Amino acid sequence: MPISCAEYRETQQLLALKKRLAEEKLNPVERKELEELIRKLEEHLGL
Repeated sequence: MPISCAEYRETQQLLALKKRLAEEKLNPVERKELEELIRKLEEHLGL
């Protein structure tokens, strides 16, 4: 199933956000913001 450029870009953004979230150096505010961005992208992508 082919995906559009926009879907590919959003998927890559999601992977990058998850990788950043895995870092231990994040403060609680950054962690919460990343979790919210990840949740929104996953919802938009239907994951």
